[in-house]
Amino acid sequence: MRGFGPSHYHKKHNKGFSSNILFSTLLLFLVCSSLLSIIVQTYRSTVDLNQRTKNYYVAKIIKQMVLSESNELKEQGMYQYNLGKAHYKRNANQLTIEIQIESQHFQFMEMLNSDTESNTESE
Repeated sequence: MRGFGPSHYHKKHNKGFSSNILFSTLLLFLVCSSLLSIIVQTYRSTVDLNQRTKNYYVAKIIKQMVLSESNELKEQGMYQYNLGKAHYKRNANQLTIEIQIESQHFQFMEMLNSDTESNTESE
């Protein structure tokens, strides 16, 4: 009757219980670290998207500022603004504007009408 009884049962049960706690703890740590990694990656992607979107609209504003002076534009030139640079090149009725904001580059091509107004509608 040595193998039976409450003391033998608890010893056997405690070994299995302690290994289950270790496995559960490691699994919980893996799940939490994976969730944290996903949250950080999502945050970085959101920040990058917001920065690119902001720079795109700043570039569109700079393009409009260059177009507002299209009557006085030479064949090619450059404008320096607080937030970026605009290089332009004029060929007959077409104006190519390259804008650099931080590390991003944008290129816009505009058709100029004969009365020097620009077509700024998106197609």
